[in-house]
Amino acid sequence: MTITIIGWYGTETIGDRAILAGLISFFNKTYDDFEIKLGSLYPFFSQRSLNEDYSFYKEIIKKDIKIEIFNSKDSKELSQAIKESDLVSMGGGPLMDLSELFMVEYAFKKARKQGIKTALLGCGVGPLFHKKYRKSVLNISLNCDITILRDNKSKDNLKDIYKEFNKFYDANSIYTSYDPAVECTLEYAKIYSKKPQDYIAVNLREFPLEYNKQQDSKNINEELKSFIKDLADKYEDREIRLIPMHYFYIGNDDRVFLNSIALELKKENIKVQNPNLTLKETIEVYQNAYFNVGMRFHSVVLQTIASGKNYVLDYTEPKKGKIYGFLSDIDSDNFYSQRYISLQEDSIDINILKNEDKQVKLYEDTIVERLNIYIEKLKEVQK
Repeated sequence: MTITIIGWYGTETIGDRAILAGLISFFNKTYDDFEIKLGSLYPFFSQRSLNEDYSFYKEIIKKDIKIEIFNSKDSKELSQAIKESDLVSMGGGPLMDLSELFMVEYAFKKARKQGIKTALLGCGVGPLFHKKYRKSVLNISLNCDITILRDNKSKDNLKDIYKEFNKFYDANSIYTSYDPAVECTLEYAKIYSKKPQDYIAVNLREFPLEYNKQQDSKNINEELKSFIKDLADKYEDREIRLIPMHYFYIGNDDRVFLNSIALELKKENIKVQNPNLTLKETIEVYQNAYFNVGMRFHSVVLQTIASGKNYVLDYTEPKKGKIYGFLSDIDSDNFYSQRYISLQEDSIDINILKNEDKQVKLYEDTIVERLNIYIEKLKEVQK
């Protein structure tokens, strides 16, 4: 079974790397034998990520795996990968206002013409502020054989796009599950047990304007700095570890913002994780922290599954974005209702940090049952 995966690889965050690990786990549970062609926007960066994470992938599936990286911006390389594949998939991440979305549209149309199956595996839908990108998402969906979105909110957003362009929307053919990074983190937890430590792990990112065209990002960034100061003061006996989820300048390397905070505040207990952490090492940091604070979507996912002792700073669209969608789907007991701040609507209040030892109750059997939709649908694609 040859599977081509395209998307935002080449600018991948730790979250994208967790998605890939989760997909590898799903493929391993579905097919006796498979290999992956990974389309990358910047192949050298994906090769580095692969070198760092390959041993962890092997731990998860307990065997070697062949992963070949190609340049997905090169139409000849992309066409050749499609031609040699049994399945072409977008492997997670958001369908959003990025010009590379047209590459995904091209690939799905080309694969469909050649009779090759296509799949959206764990993708989100939005933010989509521009009509041309919403039209591209529609075309991707119309040329998709298997659609598994990462939350129910994304399914609602896709329905709205179909309605906008007066297309028939078959809700029964659109499935939802959790982001594949959930699968990755559950598999990690089967191998590694918790070893609680005293530090507090925090992931922040510079507020991205593309998530709200009306918002003054400087105000939010200043609030985040003040929050870290208050955090360091309140927990002066603990190390505040600022953990990146992105280590590449394209997509904004988290370390730039995190170091600007540390240098301005000059607090001895604030430490920035400057040397790269692998995917496995990042999960380990979150798993063993006294508690976590997450801002990037996948920091929230990894912290929730690996630790469950976490607070959420949501930078995405209030009541509509991917973080809210994930929490709505996974938090059956409203645990995060008192641990959630919408950065676009709320002030950041340090007083949210209380009952640090409490942990979210995850209904793992229910989560696994919902994740199994990936395996069920992938079984429909056989070599």
